[in-house]
Amino acid sequence: MRITHLIAGFWIGVIGFGLVATGPIMAPPVANAGSGFSNGFADLSARLQPAVVGIRAKRLIPGAPRDQIHANAAGSSTGSGFVIDPRGVVVTNNHVIEGNDQFEIILVDGTTLAANLVGRDSETDLAVLRVVGTQRLASVAWGNSDTARVGDWAIAIGSPFGLGNSLSVGVISARNRDLQAGRYDDFLQTDAAINRGNSGGPLFNARGEVIGVNTAIVSPGGTQGGSVGVGFAVPSNLARQVVADILANGSVQRGWIGVRARLLSAAEGGNGQNGVVVADVAPNSPAARAGLRLGDRIQSWNGQPVTDPRALARFVAGTKAGTRVRLQGFRGRQAIFANLVVGQPPAEARPPRGVASPTVTALGLVLRAAAPADRSKLPANVRVVISALDPFGPGKDQIRPGDGLIEVQGRAVTSPQDARAALEAAARKRDAVVVRLYRDGQSIYRALRPTR
Repeated sequence: MRITHLIAGFWIGVIGFGLVATGPIMAPPVANAGSGFSNGFADLSARLQPAVVGIRAKRLIPGAPRDQIHANAAGSSTGSGFVIDPRGVVVTNNHVIEGNDQFEIILVDGTTLAANLVGRDSETDLAVLRVVGTQRLASVAWGNSDTARVGDWAIAIGSPFGLGNSLSVGVISARNRDLQAGRYDDFLQTDAAINRGNSGGPLFNARGEVIGVNTAIVSPGGTQGGSVGVGFAVPSNLARQVVADILANGSVQRGWIGVRARLLSAAEGGNGQNGVVVADVAPNSPAARAGLRLGDRIQSWNGQPVTDPRALARFVAGTKAGTRVRLQGFRGRQAIFANLVVGQPPAEARPPRGVASPTVTALGLVLRAAAPADRSKLPANVRVVISALDPFGPGKDQIRPGDGLIEVQGRAVTSPQDARAALEAAARKRDAVVVRLYRDGQSIYRALRPTR
């Protein structure tokens, strides 16, 4: 099985689904949606289509590297998005815009509008754009993805293969899917036909509310394959929180407690849904200060059941730093609890203010492009900087924030995207990935052992 992002590989005509309006246009509830549609989905489509837009992203900086799998022959990448605020706030997928610095949205009447990047989040593959200008656009409302049931209607609108204004209908096929794409995987699955180019487009319920952001498909044909009725969307409740953080802060503010957890084994009485075991505790982390130890079982977070490691990761990430939470579980046969204050992830080495330096992540390393201010410490041939790292990742105790990344397996890397591709390719083939770093005026080598 191959999981494929939905970015379009080519551009056909004009893609766009938004209509400039004099005020906010929200999709109203559909009467008697549960009992059927007398006119099919035509009325609902007419109301929703104006707020769904095409996205075109380009790289303007001469010579700047970019991920060619996302580009068409004309050098632009395309996808879908939707307007959530009539003042021009547009949601799409991160992989639609990643590696680019000029963005346009295309409306249903063919109008093209410039947009700026507000922020993005690679962990959930979401990005937010803001349209340049004062025009007001048609918009749609978020729905509650937690109430979406298997068997409920699901309506996808977007630009498959560059064919704009495309609507497909199906049902929610499953919930809580883990595609091993990230720490916070919790996808809605649908059989509504979605294909390459649907990336970033909305998944609606029968009331015309956004319950998901279409992100990936299972495709036997690989990156060139099409829909086989198994598509995945980021749930709206997660997307709404990420988007709100990006709009408020320019990035996502996640909590951190410094715990790595695993499922209870069968020998420990585990059934895959009844708690996790602490497998590692980061030194001087919130978990360490609260007294958690290796082997402790965690069963609830502020009264909510912790079913598996993904559930714990989502609880932690969704809690603001400084919040006090109560964890309950067992140490051996003894019931325990911990009052824990959620912290912030380990500080990143940030680029100078005013320098646009998007990051990418691979093998637990957060990578950014070297900035002019780095030249006092790094030579010109160092183009990638480690800005942070996963304290439990393969770089633990070997790599430091601020290290320059020169080579991966003997090959020079020229950009964060290039470095990520090299690291991921090497990790698929090797038990240890050798990297050449620049630190304190000299080159050093380190071997990273990927977690299998």
